[in-house]
Amino acid sequence: MKLIHDPIHGHIELDDFAVRLVDTPEFQRLRRITQLGLVFLAYPSARHTRFEHSLGTFHLARMVSSHNPGIEDGVSYAALLHDLGHYPFSHTLEALYQRHEENTRWALRHGEIGDVVRERYSLEEFLGLLKHPLVSGDIDADRMDYLVRDAYYTGVAYGIADLDRLVRYLHYDGERLVVGEKGIMAAQNLLLARSMMHQTVYQHHVSRIAGAMLTEAVRLEGIPLEEIRTMDEVDLMARLRSSGNPDVRELIKALDDRRLYKRVLHSGIDPGEERIGELKRELEMEFGHLALVDYPSKPRFEEKNAFVLSAGELKRLSDVSPLVRSLVELKDTYWRWGVYAREDVRARVEKFVEEFLHSSGEPFAKLVG
Repeated sequence: MKLIHDPIHGHIELDDFAVRLVDTPEFQRLRRITQLGLVFLAYPSARHTRFEHSLGTFHLARMVSSHNPGIEDGVSYAALLHDLGHYPFSHTLEALYQRHEENTRWALRHGEIGDVVRERYSLEEFLGLLKHPLVSGDIDADRMDYLVRDAYYTGVAYGIADLDRLVRYLHYDGERLVVGEKGIMAAQNLLLARSMMHQTVYQHHVSRIAGAMLTEAVRLEGIPLEEIRTMDEVDLMARLRSSGNPDVRELIKALDDRRLYKRVLHSGIDPGEERIGELKRELEMEFGHLALVDYPSKPRFEEKNAFVLSAGELKRLSDVSPLVRSLVELKDTYWRWGVYAREDVRARVEKFVEEFLHSSGEPFAKLVG
C-alpha cells in the first residue's frame, strides 16, 4: 500500500495491485503528457498531467464504490488506466489519429501493463470494465476529477463542484449510476462548471491556435500511428525540433517562442463541414502551412443525460433541472471555428478568405460578427 498526497483529494491510497500498475512504463509515460495540452500558453500553471488525473480518477472511483458494494474492484483499476492511450498534448492530435481510447486498448494488449492486468483479469474482462458507467458514463469519476483539477491548476473559479456530496449520493443499480435526490444540486453544478470551463479554458483561442500549429507540424512530419502512440511530449518535441522539414521546424520554433498565428476569422456561424473542407484545401494550396483552419467538434455535455431519482421516479437530469435545460440550449453559443495565419501574411489571408466566402454568398463581415 502506498499513500500519495494530492492537492485536490488529499491523500490517495494505492493498494499493492494499483502500485504495480502505476509502476509500469506505460503508466509512467503519463507523467509526461499534459492534461490540458497547450492550454499552459494561456494559463501558465496548467502544467498538470494525465498521471495525477488518473490517480484522482482512481480515488473517486474507489470512493463511489465504497458506497456501492455492487461495484467490483476491477472498475477502480479500469478508472486508473482509462487515459493510458493519450497522445502527447492529450486531445490535440486526435484530429490526425484514432481516438485515445483505441490506443488504451492497444497498450493493454501489447504493453508490459497488460501482463500485470492479466494476473487478475482476462484481457477481455478488463476491456469491458473500461465501459463501466463509473469509468465512462454521463457522470463518471473521470469528469468529476478533471473539472475540479483543471480549475485548480488554471486558477479559474468556474470548476467548483461539490464532489463529496455527489460521490455520497451516486447509486449503482447494477446497470447505471443514478444520482439520488439529495445529489441533484451537485450534479447540476457539475454541468454548470463544465459549461463555464468549456468557454474559458477548454476552447480558449490561444490553445486552439497553438493546437492547430502543432497539429500541422505533426501532419507535415508524417509520424505514423505506430510511433506516436508510444511517444511522450519530450519525444515528440525533440523529433519536431530536429525535423528535416524546415516548415516543421519553423512551426515548432514559433510555438517554443510563443509567436502564435493571429486570428483571421473567429466565428460561431457554422458553414458546414463540406464548405470548411473546401476552404481548408484552398488555403493550403495558396499559403501552405502559413494559414490554418480550426473546426472543432461542438460540445455535447453528456451530463444532461444522467439518471436522477426525483420524487421516487427515475428521470434524466435535463428533465428535472431548468438550469441544465438552459445550458443544453445554449451549448453552441460559445462554439467557434477559426482561420489563423502567420502575422506577416495575415492581411493576405484575410482578403483571400473574404473573397472565397463572397463567391458563395457568405458575407465575411457576417461570419466575423
